[in-house]
Amino acid sequence: MGERVVLAYSGGLDPSTAVGGHAEVVAVAVDLGEHDEDPATTRARALAGGAVEAEVIDARDEFADRYCLPALRANALRPASALLPPLVAQHLVEAARRHGATTVAHDRTGADRIRFETGVRALAPDLEVVAVAGADEPVPPRPPVRIEPGDPDELVLTFDRGRPVAVDGETVTMPQAVRELNRRAGVSGTGRLTGVRAYETPGASALTTAHQQLEDVTLEPDLVRFKRRVERRWGALVHEGLWFSPLKQALDSFIDTTQRHVSGEVRLVLHGGRAVVTGRRGEEALSDLGLGFGQPRRLPDKIAAT
Repeated sequence: MGERVVLAYSGGLDPSTAVGGHAEVVAVAVDLGEHDEDPATTRARALAGGAVEAEVIDARDEFADRYCLPALRANALRPASALLPPLVAQHLVEAARRHGATTVAHDRTGADRIRFETGVRALAPDLEVVAVAGADEPVPPRPPVRIEPGDPDELVLTFDRGRPVAVDGETVTMPQAVRELNRRAGVSGTGRLTGVRAYETPGASALTTAHQQLEDVTLEPDLVRFKRRVERRWGALVHEGLWFSPLKQALDSFIDTTQRHVSGEVRLVLHGGRAVVTGRRGEEALSDLGLGFGQPRRLPDKIAAT
């Protein structure tokens, strides 16, 4: 067996042409639900393109539970695209170990390239990371999405310790919550972020809005203010590709501690590209706006037992 390279495969690259040379290419596709192609078809295309081995890893549930949930608790789930590179990097490093590869290759561009390469180097500093042909080509912006007017969609989200556990009373897992909110919020154009690139983050936007509003009635005000500062630093670390850094892990621990009391219900109306909170009720609320549009009611301050 010659030198092996693990390639982050998305179906658009010919493995042997992309890497070049005499290295054996192992194509690894990380499925995050972005494409509808059958895994067997993806593997067959990679092998036909010159890969000696090909894997398709279903990481959809892992992405929701291990990446989206921490970001939601940090109120930094928008844009969710910043969470993708570290997840892909982790799976590429694991694949490199399985297949005895010494190099990880990819075609990421811009900020995603930095995040991906930073993630690989944090997990496996001994591996070489290379960008293949086309990695530096600019990504054209998507055309603007026209939001058609329609009826408002009202829903109630239930949270338990910062985790969404039900939509309209129906129990859901974190992956199911993300998929359901993507579907319903996407209809109204919620979560459309524009810039050099345009991202669709409908579920992320709606979930973050609801979670942040619930924190405001379940956490002590000084804790909320300090947590907002932590959230900004957490988001900056993720934006810079430092998902695996010691500081980010320490901030995760603090944020997890704050979520012990973030339980309750939030009513949202999705319409015209926005997610608007019209009611919120915490199980241990410091104040309660209720799900029935009641006036704000201040409850006695209390200190949570530790």
